[in-house]
Amino acid sequence: MPSRRSHTKSHHGCKQCKARRVKCDETSPRCQRCVKRQIACSFLEDAPEGISATPTNLSLHDTSTSTPKSLDYQPSDPEQPHPGVLPPSRPRTTIFAAGRDSVTDIQRFELLDLELVQFYSTRTYMTMSSRLSTHVVWRDTVFTEALRHDFLLHGLMATAALHKATMQAKTSEAYAEYSKVALAHQNAALAGYIPAVSKPNQDNGIALFCLSLFLSIWAFASKRLPEGLNSVKLELTQGDSPGVILPLHSPTAEFIEIVMILRGVYAVIRETDTWLQGDIEELLRYPQPGDLPPHSADVVEAFEILAEAVDDPKVTPMLAGEDASTSRTFFLEHLQRLRDITRCRSVVEWDGHIFSWFIMAPAPFIQSLKRGEPLALILFAHWAGTFRCMDHHWWAMGWAYRLVVDISSLLDPIWARYLEWPKRQIGLVFQDNTLFEGRRAA
Repeated sequence: MPSRRSHTKSHHGCKQCKARRVKCDETSPRCQRCVKRQIACSFLEDAPEGISATPTNLSLHDTSTSTPKSLDYQPSDPEQPHPGVLPPSRPRTTIFAAGRDSVTDIQRFELLDLELVQFYSTRTYMTMSSRLSTHVVWRDTVFTEALRHDFLLHGLMATAALHKATMQAKTSEAYAEYSKVALAHQNAALAGYIPAVSKPNQDNGIALFCLSLFLSIWAFASKRLPEGLNSVKLELTQGDSPGVILPLHSPTAEFIEIVMILRGVYAVIRETDTWLQGDIEELLRYPQPGDLPPHSADVVEAFEILAEAVDDPKVTPMLAGEDASTSRTFFLEHLQRLRDITRCRSVVEWDGHIFSWFIMAPAPFIQSLKRGEPLALILFAHWAGTFRCMDHHWWAMGWAYRLVVDISSLLDPIWARYLEWPKRQIGLVFQDNTLFEGRRAA
């Protein structure tokens, strides 16, 4: 059988290749150099019968290359900005992933979604934790799981959208757009997560655990975003305590809702612990006693003063109706746990360990917080003062200040002595021993 070259007669390359003085691949039905440049190949003008020059006979996917091809491809216009720098309100462009057998099976992605994935993979993953050894887990391990589970992929993009929103001016269109996209991805993530969390297994265990951690981030960050995002609430535990008696929508009441989500995360960890193996285990590591330095002198003094509260004759009448011995034991036990755990405030790598005080707290303590009991609130105020160490995280910024101010307003002025240290940590200015201005120190 004669070769294709014999049919080309005097043809020694297509006109485009000849003009560029490059070698033309004449053995291919189409010159591959022309294919890459998306231009017509003049070799087809002299092609033998059976080789059509019309694009209708060309496959949508060239299996010889892994480069995705877009059905909506248009040559780039150098006068137009690159799509990556357009604002979120830009028109959505549908692109297609290579490697599928038919157009109906091709996965569609929004350009904005790809932007969020890129932002997570280059920026957001580093903000999940201060511990450097966890960064590669958040970037690679979590992302790999997200490619296997749609609800986690939506959760990843929701977190990136929240992060981007906090970086925009609150009056900007970009802020509103990213916030709207974050809520949409949150809803999509929860739609897949809620049914799956009741049936953990080896296949979805890591993904459920990862999305539970994202839920905690949303719970903190959503308080600083539009009201619509506050609808993202999920009670993963039931019967923990009756309703909150604290003032509705107060920062303390809102934080207790977050505490319930954190405790729900711990419940998911217990349910999926069997499958949390490999790289993901790095997210479960806690500091050893030797990893945390002792408290500074001012913190030691603050805890010593706090320990005196249960024996203070000025405040004990405020505990009327309660068993004094039980209250004293209850208070001192939680004070000791608080003293130990908050040593992490001086070590950036372990600052996230501060949440352990709530996650591991027994249900009666959470109930006492919900009821607004003074001893529990005083302990909470000191925890909030140490929580200032998390202000460098975009999703936790400002919470310490809001909580200390709110708890101070909830307690009777007779407790003022035990609130001085937390207020000093967040920079409040005092007018006298019982009154203060809710503003930062100049």
